[in-house]
Amino acid sequence: MELCFRPERSRLELEEIVDYADLGPALTVPAVSGLGKVLRILKAGRVAAPSDPLSLVGREGAAAELLQRAVGTGLRLGLQPRSRLRFVAWTEAGVQTVDDVAEVREDEHAYFVVRCGGRFPVRIERAAVVRQRTELDRWHEVVEIQAAR
Repeated sequence: MELCFRPERSRLELEEIVDYADLGPALTVPAVSGLGKVLRILKAGRVAAPSDPLSLVGREGAAAELLQRAVGTGLRLGLQPRSRLRFVAWTEAGVQTVDDVAEVREDEHAYFVVRCGGRFPVRIERAAVVRQRTELDRWHEVVEIQAAR
């Protein structure tokens, strides 16, 4: 579920802040995190949550109806800058994309794509690469939601 906020004041000069609340089909860690965001917005907007908040998991429509009642509520958001680096190589066999890249090393024979989190690096032979590039996605994640004072 996409959550869109329009700041009245911001040190970041953002026109819109877009975050996501994963309410997933099942009770998972991302779904609980997304449910927490929804419940904090409802609390700030003084909208009553269901007696069983877990009933919103897998029911984005029901959550959207409740959130609609909180539209216009002043919120104070805590934001954390995030980024994700991706390496894309076009080869004669097709396009190879490596996500969550920490570093790209190269020598005369290959590209060594080191991934975040200690995962095994990916080796791509230079001779097979027609074109390559790195892509950087940047965004701000909402990590705190409170009623505005």
